[in-house]
Amino acid sequence: MPEILPDDNDEQPTKPGDTAPDDDAIDKRNKLLIEIWKQAVDTQKHFNDMCVKSRQLGLTFVAASLGAALYLFIRSTPIGSDTDAVAAHSVSAYSFAVCGHSIVLHVSLAIIVAAAAAVYAVRLLDLGVYHQMLRGAVTFGEDLEEKHIRHIVGLQKGMTQAISHFSRHSDAAAKPDGEGHYRYWGDDRRNAGEKLKGFYNFIFGLLAFLAFLVFVASNFLKATG
Repeated sequence: MPEILPDDNDEQPTKPGDTAPDDDAIDKRNKLLIEIWKQAVDTQKHFNDMCVKSRQLGLTFVAASLGAALYLFIRSTPIGSDTDAVAAHSVSAYSFAVCGHSIVLHVSLAIIVAAAAAVYAVRLLDLGVYHQMLRGAVTFGEDLEEKHIRHIVGLQKGMTQAISHFSRHSDAAAKPDGEGHYRYWGDDRRNAGEKLKGFYNFIFGLLAFLAFLVFVASNFLKATG
């Protein structure tokens, strides 16, 4: 009987490197999600840099203003009968009468008030604009990691989620469990916006205290000089 040879196109063996179409689609989807996640992280870094730069600008202005105010106050304070010091004091301080009492306003007081106004402007820009955009970028990153990324990498939290957890809880902690997975916990919740408000309130309080000291010292020295 003639031997029947199989056709070349029949039952070709599957190559080991071939993958199913579903696997290719999943790989492409995961790569797309990773790229979106990278862009989200870059956006967070961009807004965070803007926040940090605005705070650095405010602190630099405050430090320079306090240095100038201290220099002018010390330089213009009259000591004994020094004519040059008295002349400098007359230029750097202004007096007026209120209900029969002479009030002295030193120029360093105006510098401190200008510094407080600059810090208030930076606060509006920081908390009202940059920090709000950063919160939006972080929220998007947390949502993306919760629904997609953390399942891909097999972790309990993504990077954005972990950073937010430690930023929002003063008692935040994370330890591996028996299976090697990290568990996060923390009860003392306080978000970054509240911490930033406390930071700016501290600066305002410090400037107000220094302005009060300058006002009292300038009037006291005037009365006893």
